[in-house]
Amino acid sequence: MSVAEARLIARSRLRREPMQRLADEQGVSVRCVYRHRAAAGKYLAAYLRQQLRTE
Repeated sequence: MSVAEARLIARSRLRREPMQRLADEQGVSVRCVYRHRAAAGKYLAAYLRQQLRTE
């Protein structure tokens, strides 16, 4: 998981920043930002599962 992916999740989920603002900053469509966030969420879930297995 990259820093950019973690920031996307934090800004959109935790800070509840509008997806339109995030899309505008990145110069992409809102749909694209939603897809990136979904992918980042999958990476985060996989990472957390792996961490639980190694404990």
